[in-house]
Amino acid sequence: MLSDELLFLLFNAKIAFLSDIILNILATRNIGFLEKYSFMKSLKTLKPYFVNKSLFLAAFYALLTVIIIVGIIMKLFQIFYDKYLPENKKEIFIYLVLSFIVGYVGDILIYKLNIFPLLKSYYKVVGKGLWGAIAIVFSVVISLIYLYIYKNFDKLYDKFSNIIY
Repeated sequence: MLSDELLFLLFNAKIAFLSDIILNILATRNIGFLEKYSFMKSLKTLKPYFVNKSLFLAAFYALLTVIIIVGIIMKLFQIFYDKYLPENKKEIFIYLVLSFIVGYVGDILIYKLNIFPLLKSYYKVVGKGLWGAIAIVFSVVISLIYLYIYKNFDKLYDKFSNIIY
């Protein structure tokens, strides 16, 4: 059986991988009905980054980046709470604030250290920090939900089956 911490990291990895594939598709292909929206101009600045690598490799880089950042979040949380994952509403709130801060700083470091040089035009258009932080918070929230469902599936199944029948 996998630990909750490892499952949480794996869920974050899965979300990062799939999200990057979606971003790749949106950035590199013309999807007619979406092209009229202004956010597509920002997404198109990712095209130089995606064009030079395979769909799998780009998604794998995103997976690694998220795993490192979420690992840092987990370790910082563990320093203060002596556990890696939140268990109540207050801790979840603190975890999400911590996720935002670490994601923000992580995105700025990625830019400053020029880890992905082909993202320069993207950073010029959308800025540094905010969207990296939002991406990390998104991944953490969805992963916490997945983990909750995974741990409580039997209870949730019983509740929902009672509603239906």
